[in-house]
Amino acid sequence: MDRIFYNGKISTLDSSDTFCSAVGVKNSKIAFVGTDAEAAKLDAKEKVDLKGRLLLPGFVDSHLHMLHYAFVANSVKLFDCKSVEDTYAAAKSRLDQREERPLNWLFCRGWNEEHFDIPVYPTRTQLDALADDIPIIMVRVCGHMAVTNTCGLEKLKKIKEYPEIERDVDEETGLLKENAVQFYYSVLDAPPAEEIEYLIKYSIADLNKAGITGIQSDDLASLPGKNWRRIMGAYKALDAKGEMNLRIYEQCLFERFEDLKTFIGEGYRTGDCGEFFTIGPVKLLHDGALGARTAALNEPYEGSEDNYGINIYPQDELDEIVKFCDENHMQIAVHCIGDRAMDMVLEAIEKSPSRASNPKSRHGIVHCQITNRRILERMAADSVIAYIQPVFVDLDMDIVEERIGKERMDGVYAWKSMLDLGIPTSGGSDAPVVSFDIMENIYFAVTRKNIHGKPADGWIPEERLSVPEAIRLFTKYPAYASYSEDVNGTIEEGKNADFVILNEDIYSVDPDHIKDVKIDMTVLAGKTVYER
Repeated sequence: MDRIFYNGKISTLDSSDTFCSAVGVKNSKIAFVGTDAEAAKLDAKEKVDLKGRLLLPGFVDSHLHMLHYAFVANSVKLFDCKSVEDTYAAAKSRLDQREERPLNWLFCRGWNEEHFDIPVYPTRTQLDALADDIPIIMVRVCGHMAVTNTCGLEKLKKIKEYPEIERDVDEETGLLKENAVQFYYSVLDAPPAEEIEYLIKYSIADLNKAGITGIQSDDLASLPGKNWRRIMGAYKALDAKGEMNLRIYEQCLFERFEDLKTFIGEGYRTGDCGEFFTIGPVKLLHDGALGARTAALNEPYEGSEDNYGINIYPQDELDEIVKFCDENHMQIAVHCIGDRAMDMVLEAIEKSPSRASNPKSRHGIVHCQITNRRILERMAADSVIAYIQPVFVDLDMDIVEERIGKERMDGVYAWKSMLDLGIPTSGGSDAPVVSFDIMENIYFAVTRKNIHGKPADGWIPEERLSVPEAIRLFTKYPAYASYSEDVNGTIEEGKNADFVILNEDIYSVDPDHIKDVKIDMTVLAGKTVYER
């Protein structure tokens, strides 16, 4: 053996939910699972005393934006702003450094008017007052709404795709929605390959600290310039050099069908893999966000007679894309928050004549927030994966009823119902919208409380998960979503030696304390990639 971990509480998450006390690693794989007495008889280059600590399969975040996380972390962050004036002050602070640190554009992200003393948006004229010679963009926390200055607006109007996104642009206020936000990245200069590699490694280090050994990440359209070939090249280069301490399953986003056809035409398919980087599903955006009132609903938003949100694709185009993906053996993961968006995606999946012959047909819906019993039963019947984000309890609990009304609250954020119906359900964070802290995500799933422990009985408490169910959201179930259940997600002989060691046993601590449990060690392919 290369390493033996012993004297611990090891939750294997196998089909019998077995617990053991020792696990052995050889050549990056699990080679032994058993008792301390059995482990004592084995030779090993290194023996690690767990000292009674809990060891779990390595955590996996099944939906986030890893490259954009690093990009935002190195830009102007607005997540803690308490007023629109705070956003301007944060931008000005960076602009004041232009002589020492030149800028060709300024990117800011994270404002949320719901947290402002007066709930107003930034405006084009106020951003013009900060700088009128370079593009400035302030993206809302959700990523589906932004505000730009006049310089940025004029550059956006010159891109060839502008006629396609003009409906999502308010030239008077500088407000951008949905695809207009996404295409704004074309206005900004694409970073060179070496900077992309730096951003990848920056993110990986932070993810390892959170006990994360794998992610399913939407990256190809997440950087200025939208140069997906350069991003793919950076991932492949790091993988070839052995410099990726993370298993990455790429959710491949393209805003235009023509770009997706080009990607497929160049030979990329779900499941193509190197050592640590694998092509995953085609990622589609089909509606907006609840906070921005752009999630596509079957009934109008509360207090509005004509705002049903935005669906990106008409039904016939959505049908064509899903059919094309099935014909070309591509998995699909579609961003849907509202019930109308989900109904349309499910219809497209059901109508696709080639799904039955697609070996990569584990299609899924990302977010699945405004659901109801009919939609959930339909997802179960169609074996559609639900990619959920427990942390959205903290983000959304105070706005959902205000957006959709009390009569539509039955069946929203319905994670327990999903599991009970047999819907494949996988946990993620959607970072950098919010934190990818896995312990916080498990806490939110188990308690249904916000980060401050409110409400006392939890928000929609009947949808609380047990601790074992919540752990599986970030271990066993993402393996199914990425077709890697034979090698990942549980602690069994022959599987990848990916572990996380916690300083406390989350099976037995007070559920309110789960968010405070620390990651002591992260092990990838048998090697320690983080230790506290």
